Amino acid sequence: MMNFLTLIPTVSRPPRRLPLSKRLFWTAVVAIVYIMMTITPLYGVQHTTQQGTQPLQQLLSIIFGTAYGTLAHLGIGPIVIAGILLEVFAFSGILNLDLNKREDRLKFTLLLKWTALGIAAVEAVAYVLSGQFGPVTPLGGLLIVLQLLIATVIIILLDDLMSKGWGIGSAISLIIFLSVSKQIFLSLFSWDVAVDNADQRHIVGLIPALGAALYDLFAHGNAASIMGLINREVWLKGQQTPTYLPDFIGLISTLLLAYIILYLEMMKVNIPVTAGQYRGIKFTIPLRFVYVSVLPIIFTTYSLLLVGQLLSPFQQNPVIEAILMIIFPLHRDFSNVPALVLHYLIYVALAIAFAWVWVQLAGLSAEDQARQFARSQLHVPGFRQSEKILAKILERPINALTIISGFIAGSFAALGNILGVWGGGTGLILLVEIALQYYALVMREQMLEMYPGLRQILE
Repeated sequence: MMNFLTLIPTVSRPPRRLPLSKRLFWTAVVAIVYIMMTITPLYGVQHTTQQGTQPLQQLLSIIFGTAYGTLAHLGIGPIVIAGILLEVFAFSGILNLDLNKREDRLKFTLLLKWTALGIAAVEAVAYVLSGQFGPVTPLGGLLIVLQLLIATVIIILLDDLMSKGWGIGSAISLIIFLSVSKQIFLSLFSWDVAVDNADQRHIVGLIPALGAALYDLFAHGNAASIMGLINREVWLKGQQTPTYLPDFIGLISTLLLAYIILYLEMMKVNIPVTAGQYRGIKFTIPLRFVYVSVLPIIFTTYSLLLVGQLLSPFQQNPVIEAILMIIFPLHRDFSNVPALVLHYLIYVALAIAFAWVWVQLAGLSAEDQARQFARSQLHVPGFRQSEKILAKILERPINALTIISGFIAGSFAALGNILGVWGGGTGLILLVEIALQYYALVMREQMLEMYPGLRQILE
């Protein structure tokens, strides 16, 4: 069994710990490789941007870093789904693996790679057979599947490179960060032109559009163009619903929501403890106020995405169309308030449910935290040093933080979708969370380089 698992390509660890500058270099290499994959078209597929304008494709591109018709067509989806499935199986005991043991961790990593490759194969075949790439010959379909499998192996190796210590963080987080940043960058600087039903041309990016509007103001005394940038509702050719091009309302909503998310993500709840081996020394262990946010909101968004994909072929049915409008509401369409309220409630309910499930399965529950405290000989002052007592004390704050974090993640994701923030509500949460993770990692690496003795304490 182990011999078969090791057949998949892997990246070896560096011979010694790399300095921060080299790790940043390899992180940049991984980013460049993936960006190149997003602009390299699949051989045998006619390139078109039509697919990328659909809500389902936009959501996929944000969460999984996909790019239609390119080597990044599947993105990190197979790896993320494989990781979620195997982690649930491991923590629930279905997989007989102890992740505290080095050998079992190696088996888990190899299983994850093979599972991701299997999911990629199923997805690639399904895309070809469903005609997403247009009519293709059997040989052409086989070539497309092979290209997507090779691309998945490349992404697996990129993630392996990062996790083995060559880069910083993980390739999964980096790719999500890049995909959301790309959406925001294009909203600001894209020179693409959109044509409405009146054959009027609109520059998509806000900054170029502002430059054109300022030219109209100073050259022709026309201030209407600048006023139009406040709220750019455009009926594009061939579309039955309005589109909101990047405007000042979207910019302000994005900045304001990002600031609130950042503020909440940095809040801590301190648990006072003492160390059993050092009597009299008291300190606190901080728990994040947003106890868990990334995975529950990914679960929530992906679940709704699956429902949308299953229902989209039947969208001509009025009932199905109404459901899809709830899942994918039109930005700032306050004429249908009940649909927006339902969209908000669905996101919040699913986010809280997934947050609760994930905390129980991922080793974040009160019992798991109490077990870690007990192993470290930590206890809460004024209470007997007992794992059960610790779990009882931690149960209320952890349960409360779990529900609050699910509520916050679901609320901001839904509000972001309703207000039309750049990158989407889910994308903005992921962007802020990953940016904070990278900031903490870089600061930690700098501290370890300045004070090498800390490595023995922290690692």
